[in-house]
Amino acid sequence: MHRPLSIALLLSAALPALADLPQPQGHVLLTLGGAVSETNLPARGENDGGLLGYLEVTHDGAAGFDAAMLDGLEQLEITISYGPQGNERDYRFSGPLLSDVMTMAGAEGKTALPMALDGYQAAIDWNSITTHKPIIATHSDGAPMGIGGYGPTMIVFPPTENVDQSAKQAAQQVWAIAYIAVE
Repeated sequence: MHRPLSIALLLSAALPALADLPQPQGHVLLTLGGAVSETNLPARGENDGGLLGYLEVTHDGAAGFDAAMLDGLEQLEITISYGPQGNERDYRFSGPLLSDVMTMAGAEGKTALPMALDGYQAAIDWNSITTHKPIIATHSDGAPMGIGGYGPTMIVFPPTENVDQSAKQAAQQVWAIAYIAVE
């Protein structure tokens, strides 16, 4: 008589938890997959198609964030000179701290590997995330960032006078992000 309950418990333990992370109500702008403990999106397999399929992204469940979820977190603003070499200008980027989004996904203490829509990927360790405080920019100069520009989201670090740190962060300042792997 207790056997069906045991099987149900065993099966539920094997599935990723769709726990306290709310379900996105709008289009998912950013997905965190891999070593996340809070999920609201189902697993992705090798043949699931779409852009993430093209980028060979698979996961056992992920944390998906729509614009309202990202905008609902504390927003920070960072102004930096950015753009193609020789044509830089000051941009005012805003969005939540990367650390806040990772914590919400149950990825505190982990390494973030933001991936651009073209497959470019960088690694940002937790120490750098908490020390240098990059944001996940969702807006530029007050307007939502769209695909075709620097959006839908972008990692933006506050400016630093440290030349070595600035060079390292330039390679980690990934734009056109829709997916962050977490290790």
